[in-house]
Amino acid sequence: MAHPAGAFRSASLGGRAKPNFFIVGAPKCGTTSLHEYLQRHPDVFMPFFKEPHFFGSDLEGSRFRQFRGKPDRYLKLFRDARGEARVGESSPWYLASGRAAEEIQDYDPTAKIIIMLRNPIDMMYSMWSQFRYSGNEQIESFEEALAAEADRRAGRRIRRAAHCITGLYYRKMARFAEQVPRYFDRFGRENVLVIIFDDFRADTPAAFRAVVDFLEVDSDYNIAFDIRNPNKEVRLEWLQKLIVGSGFSLMLLKDQLTYLATTHSLMPYAYRTRAVQGVIAVYTKYERRSPLTAELRRRLASELEGEIDALSALLDRDLSHWHQLD
Repeated sequence: MAHPAGAFRSASLGGRAKPNFFIVGAPKCGTTSLHEYLQRHPDVFMPFFKEPHFFGSDLEGSRFRQFRGKPDRYLKLFRDARGEARVGESSPWYLASGRAAEEIQDYDPTAKIIIMLRNPIDMMYSMWSQFRYSGNEQIESFEEALAAEADRRAGRRIRRAAHCITGLYYRKMARFAEQVPRYFDRFGRENVLVIIFDDFRADTPAAFRAVVDFLEVDSDYNIAFDIRNPNKEVRLEWLQKLIVGSGFSLMLLKDQLTYLATTHSLMPYAYRTRAVQGVIAVYTKYERRSPLTAELRRRLASELEGEIDALSALLDRDLSHWHQLD
């Protein structure tokens, strides 16, 4: 259904577009897909640059410092907005941050918040695999990476080129029952939409309709839904070792290219974005991730049982299937 103009706060400030809704996480829970689907809706503007992390001043890592304290740089991401009713951004580490909810509320107390959640075991394993690809993670075994968390809190076993130190505390990322209430308390439940990844994957059109209804834009508009952000592996391992070994972050290189494509105006937007995608394609191959061992999944399921039950109660949603081992 369509909604009347003026039904929500304007997406501009002093003539400059600014975000009025935020996809805050969690990572590896479908945020990239939702971001790109919303880019296709005519009443919504989402920048080509994803994950600026302007908020979340407690997040650790070089990737989180690119926009921090730089509002002009941040607002340039939205320069191509053309009066869309909703302007948004996606930064999936906002959910893990202890400060982001308060900082977003200070920026816009009427903002809409979207949270995407997944079985925390699958989320952690997927994140570890992503970090192996990006060079953020140096430990070649997921089980060993989990065991290294105590060392990492003491500043050990962290790669010099690590761009997301917060993410290396895998268990902390999985505390959804602790993270979600920060947004409920700040914005009210009516302004926070929680999407379970299982639902999003099983019926993407229905989940997307729920999102656009929540954002109060036209839900009759049809878009194409395809698979986004599949599991990635390094195509050229020697290149990764050379770059990461020098202390440079591959993710920061990608971010710089994406930022230039988002804000540079000397060539058409389509050519800018294709150029970035071409560079990424040279480095990347797509492969199905090997499943977790049954023993490790069993141990993690036992460890996270209370966390999952607490989230079920918080959301009034049966998530008992997350306890299953297959």
